[in-house]
Amino acid sequence: MIEKEYYRLDELEKRFDLSFSDVLYLVENSKLDLAFRLTDNKFIIGGWVKGNGFIGYASVKYSGFASITQKDQLTLLSKHKTNCKYFWLLNKDKIVSANYDYPFESKTPNAFLHTWQPKQPSDINWDKIPAKLFPKEQEHTLHSFKNAMNKTFKALGAEQSKPNEYEKEFDARIPKVQFYSEGINFELADICILHRDLLKAGIGKTQEIAQAEVTKAISPITKGMQTTETRTDDFHELLVRLISAEPALTAKLYWRNLEYELDDNKDYRVFDKYNLLTEITVSHIKWKDRSGKPRLPISYDVFC
Repeated sequence: MIEKEYYRLDELEKRFDLSFSDVLYLVENSKLDLAFRLTDNKFIIGGWVKGNGFIGYASVKYSGFASITQKDQLTLLSKHKTNCKYFWLLNKDKIVSANYDYPFESKTPNAFLHTWQPKQPSDINWDKIPAKLFPKEQEHTLHSFKNAMNKTFKALGAEQSKPNEYEKEFDARIPKVQFYSEGINFELADICILHRDLLKAGIGKTQEIAQAEVTKAISPITKGMQTTETRTDDFHELLVRLISAEPALTAKLYWRNLEYELDDNKDYRVFDKYNLLTEITVSHIKWKDRSGKPRLPISYDVFC
């Protein structure tokens, strides 16, 4: 298999023996981050200041990988969809069209930005650059409602009076403009797992070492099988899972473990995930492939 820069969720089990539950566990425990491919999105990059909010550095265009908050990651894994407005940009060299002029009419501090402090991406030392989707400025919904009510009263011929104290307080407390962003919707199919993040989580290297041990242990068994007929990958994958759990056993003990596996209810088999095993006698293993097609039995003499 080729080493890829990233993997989709449905590749992980076959390639790294990582189930969906494993991924959820790693994300829950901050051992792995989900990434997403973005294309030509506009952002405000900056930094978070505890107690103050977001400080903007520049408006930029970006195409590359980005990660999202752990909360959004867990929402996606549990509900299979999420909407995100806050990101960390992972490829600094993919940031283009930087503009350092303050881009909004609303003065800072406001609901979107605490302040504006221009800074070039090259001057940012973080590996992951915080970013917020570039928003639209629009009239605050409460002011829109108030103005609509005033127009209605005017149309009905109600007398216009000077703003009362309540209206003055309303205008003072509610900003005339609010920031709006639709966010970006993600589904499970959008998830990318970066190879470098798997290595950080100890997945890639451990898998390579384990695979080498399994290959060494499985060779004497499969060598005899391959002389009788060409097998599909299904039974070989079953053996890989079995031997990965206990690489030091003999072929006879693996045969016995397959007997134990067959005795288990189909829904509770640990290694035979696809219920390949149909019968094991003292002399043969009878099995079928994933599609349900019976395959030629494997003899005890060939296996052991």
